[in-house]
Amino acid sequence: MVTINKSLAINSGTAPTIGKIIVLHSTDDMEATAKQMATYEHRVWKSAETFVHFGVDDIGAYQVGTPGRVAWGAGYVNKYAPVQLELCEFEDHDRAMKAYRNWVSLAVTMADKYGVPRTLDSSDKTHGFKSHAWCSANYGGSDHQDPYPYLKNLGISKAQIAADLEAGKASATVSASTTIESAGAISASAAKLTVDGYWGPHLTMALQRLYGTTVDGVVSSQYNWHNAGLTGGWQFVGKPVGSLLIAAMQRAVGVKADGILGPETIKAWQRKAGTPVDGKIDKQSRLVMYMQKCVNAGKRPF
Repeated sequence: MVTINKSLAINSGTAPTIGKIIVLHSTDDMEATAKQMATYEHRVWKSAETFVHFGVDDIGAYQVGTPGRVAWGAGYVNKYAPVQLELCEFEDHDRAMKAYRNWVSLAVTMADKYGVPRTLDSSDKTHGFKSHAWCSANYGGSDHQDPYPYLKNLGISKAQIAADLEAGKASATVSASTTIESAGAISASAAKLTVDGYWGPHLTMALQRLYGTTVDGVVSSQYNWHNAGLTGGWQFVGKPVGSLLIAAMQRAVGVKADGILGPETIKAWQRKAGTPVDGKIDKQSRLVMYMQKCVNAGKRPF
């Protein structure tokens, strides 16, 4: 069973699809999780004109587009594809194989739901599983060759992919419910934060509730500026795509809402908070203390 998290789904308002194709992608972004992929597409889908229906990793899946409606992931084939699936790529072989199994499982489940035959890259231009490479060659509007180069590196041939898809269990089920806590205001009974100037998961969760983003205690996909006042719950990566929480807090002070915490964002917050402006979050940060006090009072800091 592959759990689908819908907390980052968009309402694109695109047209219903008219074919029975499932497009199989891989991300070409090593170590990016399904949540990171979905976070990025949720934020930029209009400006970048790119999004798929699901990202799949070793944990489960995140939904972006609405299945059965056009997504913008594979050029001129998009109108024929009720589902497009991105496979997240990992260096660790165990994680990679778990992600692959989830990807196959969700692909088969969606094929059964939408009446898609379990053929791979056949000559039928409106039915079956199609790789992004096949879409590029047969429809145009894209030149990507995924997912084959990545899967070949894992030792998975095209023939094996086809066999796995054909052998997929028709009874596979998907949980469409989200296990992420609903966003909302902090209740009166919520525990008060210790005002210590350190930004950890408890402050993050409180801010996520106040700003109406996914509540999981994680500030996802950030560049590591080595701010000593940031403790647990921060996800540092080499190529960050940003956090919905940070983007919401950036919009509140009128800076570029790219979701990535950097010196300019910190300076804008510091000015708003009336604390020293140096673009850093040090140990026992006065800026973080200000944020903790605001949260304890049940209000947004910015």
